[in-house]
Order: sequence, then structure tokens, then C-alpha cells
Amino acid sequence: MSKDYTPPRDAADTFARYKAHYEGERELKPEMLEFADRELKAGATVGQLAAWTGLTPEVFRRRARALGVERKRPPTVGRLAPERPVSSEEKTT
Repeated sequence: MSKDYTPPRDAADTFARYKAHYEGERELKPEMLEFADRELKAGATVGQLAAWTGLTPEVFRRRARALGVERKRPPTVGRLAPERPVSSEEKTT
């Protein structure tokens, strides 16, 4: 790998734009998460926050659990989900 390599102008511009956005996101994220926590406590759903921010709903599910926010619906998967009945399409051998 050459230390004197310079990317083409369009690649360098894209890298610079990405770096600026990434640094901006790192600066803004703590404030955004603080507002998200507040809105979770006020009644916003994880789906709404995901749509508003572009992050996944799981980010806000975990934050809600950590904050002790009451669930809007019972869990459907995982260890907290109730046993589900066997589907007629599943093999029961």
C-alpha cells in the first residue's frame, strides 16, 4: 500500500462529506437520545422513534427497557413471550 496515494476527486469529496456527517451524528446523538428517552416516557412508541430518527426499533426497545417504560404490547418473541400454540403447518414429530 502506497503512502502517497491520493483518491480521485469524486471519491475524496464523498469521503469528506461522509466524515462531516459522521462527526455531526456523533455530536447530535447524545441530545437525540435524551429527547428519545423523554418521549418514550411521555408515550411515544419505539416504532415512532425509529421512523423519526432512522434508527432501528430495537435501539429504542432497549432504551425503554432500561428506563423501565411500560410496554405498549406484550412481547411476541424471546424469553418473555408466552408459549405459542403449535401451528398446523409445523411438524410435531
